[in-house]
Amino acid sequence: MTAILSGQTELRQQVIPVGVVEQLSRYPVKSMHAEPLAEAAVTLHGVSGDRRFGFIQGKDHSRFPWLTSREIPRMMLYRASFVDPSDPDNSAVLVTTPEDRQLDLFSEELLEELRAQLKPRLRNQPIFPVHLSSAFDSAHFSFVTTHALHKLSSLLGEEVEPRRFRANLIVNTAGSPQPDEQTWIGSQVVIGDGDSATIVAITKGDARCMMPNLHPDTAVQDPRILRTIARKQDNIMGVYGCVVKRGSVRVGDVVRLVAAA
Repeated sequence: MTAILSGQTELRQQVIPVGVVEQLSRYPVKSMHAEPLAEAAVTLHGVSGDRRFGFIQGKDHSRFPWLTSREIPRMMLYRASFVDPSDPDNSAVLVTTPEDRQLDLFSEELLEELRAQLKPRLRNQPIFPVHLSSAFDSAHFSFVTTHALHKLSSLLGEEVEPRRFRANLIVNTAGSPQPDEQTWIGSQVVIGDGDSATIVAITKGDARCMMPNLHPDTAVQDPRILRTIARKQDNIMGVYGCVVKRGSVRVGDVVRLVAAA
């Protein structure tokens, strides 16, 4: 942090503008619908409130016990929201169902509704929500760029919906000297300016499961999405990162790349 931001001259010498934050999202409950944001605080666990809760499959003792839209595709149509959005790390959560019923996250009604949508062989297992500091698959922060979206759209022959990839940030890299986020791996990015800037270390490409096949507004599957990513991009779409300096992020913030030492 000190080496990067110790002075304005040093910052200008080390940092290259590579894009602008176009969309900012968090997911209060893992695998449910995105919550679009204009701005958010960022902690060492990522966007404040992101993936704060997840549902556990009680009889699943694997390293991935989460109940997700892979088991219940309609789960991504459920909208979770914080009762107190000003304090997402401590707030209770309400879930609005696809039929517009509003239920407490921990209510038995919600659990029963989700359980009823499981395949018959799984319906007898217990499922329950858990409150964690995070419920991430790999890392606390995720990016997709417009460069990657345009590339995939070209391969598919039609425009791809950005929200399929459930990233925290979509970065518009039009006109960027380094628009491909895969080339950012091993470097850091600075998001925003001044003392409130957030710094994220880009750690690896985002290896994809079947989730991008599900349209975020309908849960209808399009297997071409993952098939194309797997065959043409080594199953990678977007990048993961770890927060190394907490701060804030806003739509419109400039994203700057810090060259790896």
